[in-house]
Amino acid sequence: MINVLNIQPNEPKALIYEYIFLVYGVGKAGKSSLFYKLAQTDYIGGLDKALLIGFEKGYKALRGIHAVPVPNDDPEDKRDAWTQFTDLVNQLVEHRKEVSYRMLAFDTLDYMYKYATEYIIKRERIARKDAKIKAINDIPWGQGHAMVEEEVDKQIKRLVNAGYGIFMITHDKEKKIETKSGQSYDKTTVTLPERAKNLFVNMSDFILYISIDKEVIGGNVKETRNIYFRSDGDIEAGSRFDNVPNKIEYDVDLFLETFENAVLSSYNNDEKAVKKAKVIQEKQLEERAEEYVSEETDAATSKTNDQYIDEIAKAIGQMDEAQQADLKKQFKEANGSINYKKYTEVDQLERALDIAVKILG
Repeated sequence: MINVLNIQPNEPKALIYEYIFLVYGVGKAGKSSLFYKLAQTDYIGGLDKALLIGFEKGYKALRGIHAVPVPNDDPEDKRDAWTQFTDLVNQLVEHRKEVSYRMLAFDTLDYMYKYATEYIIKRERIARKDAKIKAINDIPWGQGHAMVEEEVDKQIKRLVNAGYGIFMITHDKEKKIETKSGQSYDKTTVTLPERAKNLFVNMSDFILYISIDKEVIGGNVKETRNIYFRSDGDIEAGSRFDNVPNKIEYDVDLFLETFENAVLSSYNNDEKAVKKAKVIQEKQLEERAEEYVSEETDAATSKTNDQYIDEIAKAIGQMDEAQQADLKKQFKEANGSINYKKYTEVDQLERALDIAVKILG
């Protein structure tokens, strides 16, 4: 409950994994490599402290990186990509104290959002018993787009609440902007559908653009890479901190120095205050994460496996033959087996019960 008599002044976050980063740029500009190099610094603590979730397999050349592909490489796992991802989120939340990871990367948002969209289309087609639902716009009244946004937002918030830092990767595109006066110009922005773009941009604390700039010097072409922290009118970028440069040369040490200076500036350049804040906020982060994980675990385990099985059996008992055939098909797709009584994981039973309830309408 809010107590207006005990509202405290805000302290800027001093830990890098308390922020959400959205990093985009041209192909092969070094987006995944920036996360890889960042993981190896003292800020994160080593490659075993960072996990790259590869919705695209852009990590093949990054030696030693901890990465998991979505969908995974197991030919026996017939579940859709988004169900596999939510299962991964479940594990990361549940085992927050056991795993070593502090920061997670999504590479890329394009495929992440695509998989979530496919999941919602399939879910609603089955739930509404409407074979005509083959695209997200086929779900009436624009509800489909809102469902995708809600689903993506929910899973990311679960990871943030569990104490993970988030590093999101996507590509760039040129977008024509029309002004009120009728003039137009091209702007570099993220290559996502507008609603997806707004979702990810609005949740981000840093929007960084990595460019590859070329300059002719003495008849030779010199190529430099830069990281933009601020928009220059033609490039979309930004930060919640005021004291950041427009751009820096692509370098992980310079990147961290820029972050440190921004934090230090928000503390009026009081280095002792920043150092103290890091210690306090580290403890607070762990306490918040532990409380959240405990609450989510308690909620998930409040119902026993036998109770789930009983509820599923009761629902099946109310189905006709066609509905039961549909149920078996969906159980196979969602959990790899039609025998729900053999499911051992809570998330499997939850999915099975959800399927049964939706089939009954």
